Amino acid sequence: MHTAHPHVPANAIASLWDKHHTDNLNRAHLRFSDISQVVEQLAQHNAVTSSVVGHACSGTPITRLTVGRGPLILLAWTQMHGDEPTATAAVLDWLHILLTQQLPSLDTNWQSLVTLHFIPMLNPDGAENRTRVNAQGIDINRDAKALQTPEGRVLWEQVQSLKPDVAFNLHDQNPYYTAGETGETATIAFLAPAFHVDKHVDAARLRAKQLIACMADAIQHWLPRHIGRYDDTYSLRSFGDNIAATGASTILIESGAYPGDPHRQIARKMNVVALQAALEALLSNQYMHKSLADYYRIPDNVEDGLVDIKFSQLQLRCFDTAFNADVTVNVCRKSGKATIKHIGDMSVQQAFHTPDTAGMRVLPQKGYVVNEPLSLTRELYLQRLAEGWVYFIGDDGHITNESGLPVLCVPEALPQPWLQPDTPAYWLMQHDNGHIVAVLNGEVVWGC
Repeated sequence: MHTAHPHVPANAIASLWDKHHTDNLNRAHLRFSDISQVVEQLAQHNAVTSSVVGHACSGTPITRLTVGRGPLILLAWTQMHGDEPTATAAVLDWLHILLTQQLPSLDTNWQSLVTLHFIPMLNPDGAENRTRVNAQGIDINRDAKALQTPEGRVLWEQVQSLKPDVAFNLHDQNPYYTAGETGETATIAFLAPAFHVDKHVDAARLRAKQLIACMADAIQHWLPRHIGRYDDTYSLRSFGDNIAATGASTILIESGAYPGDPHRQIARKMNVVALQAALEALLSNQYMHKSLADYYRIPDNVEDGLVDIKFSQLQLRCFDTAFNADVTVNVCRKSGKATIKHIGDMSVQQAFHTPDTAGMRVLPQKGYVVNEPLSLTRELYLQRLAEGWVYFIGDDGHITNESGLPVLCVPEALPQPWLQPDTPAYWLMQHDNGHIVAVLNGEVVWGC
């Protein structure tokens, strides 16, 4: 992580985060039970007001934490999508630091100038099930008009009653976004959402864009090639766009991947730095020095700019046609299942991993029929692979997998023996020296 010549106020909050963030929130996912104790501890601080502002479908409380008593109103909410936990940890870190540490860039009376409201997990049911949607199966962020979800109604009621000047809509994005055409992950992406299809920029949206420019400036010393700007196509049903229409300067922050950081702790830290930079810019009016050009200088947040694995220039065959192509694979973060994403010329596609398999010949996918119980040891599995069998056909309950390797068992034979997108990433390849190499759930296994 690049740390040369850091922005001085940003370095102060970053250093405090290093010392004072909550260690037990360093997890792949966060549920209500993971944060409840932290929320309760913050609520006990004499500068904090804690309010239960509603309940999820299951009855789990939705809590708002408030600090400050000033006329400038900020509202931030997290985990509207239950499987997007990074900013939940970040806002709890930020509030803890604000309450317990002295920041030289903040006046000692800052709490008389601003009121900060935090909803640190809007969708606890989705968080419990690690799903995007709530218990009803509804995407809360597409419920801003219909308001069919209790969680969506809670958020809209808070916007209507609090009338925030600035609203922070905090999300996670999938790991495959890149910051422009750099091929680098977009670890943080920003957006000042449109409030109308014509994307008009009024004073509130201008301020949002100026604040984003300040936030990007503060974190670019740590993420010089990992900051993106999200597409601002108007979304009629989304909360960010509808809240922007109320006159709030609305800011979307999407937390993304960073190489070697599976729990997105770098994005977590950068959220804290960016939010603090926005607060300081608001209280000092420094945001006014930023222009629209500063906002649009942030590279586009490019969707599908990355894949998990890319196998370059494999020799494939379809019917009687032989051809060379790249094969890309993505791995689901929840299930761990690897799926073929693309086949073809993927020379412009970047990947987290690029196995050295160029020129290998992909063999026809053959399934081994299992009609009775099978104890699949590693030795037996490697033998079957060497014989050309890459998956099993039958009842997967018959197989006791003792090999330590992924196994694909399907009820019926695959419809064709060649690779296809959106199918499990299992195949065999032959090296030019005749050795068989297996790809099992995206994992390369040598020496079959």
